[in-house]
Amino acid sequence: YSHGMSQRIVVASALIHEPDVLLIDEPFVGLDPRSSRTLKDTFRELTSRGACIFLSTHTLPVAEEIAGRIGIIRRGELIALGTTREIRGSEDRRLEEVFLELTEGDEKRA
Repeated sequence: YSHGMSQRIVVASALIHEPDVLLIDEPFVGLDPRSSRTLKDTFRELTSRGACIFLSTHTLPVAEEIAGRIGIIRRGELIALGTTREIRGSEDRRLEEVFLELTEGDEKRA
């Protein structure tokens, strides 16, 4: 199977039982745009029914688009938590800008 197909199988197996709580790491990696859209819609449907989804991602535009609340972790410590609007501080700022400001200096450690 391709990476995308393998990813779809993993995600489908996590969702098949319609869990009340889902912890999922980087579910969009390897997915084509159509599959990504379908997964976003599925996540929205689950949360509208009361499910809680903990989503780990480095794809900040996806987090911005679908998350009700966002947490930013730096070196194992939660350094920001809130709605997208609360974390961004204004409509003009993107989540990426905030993330880069909060984690400034980390690139020197890499």
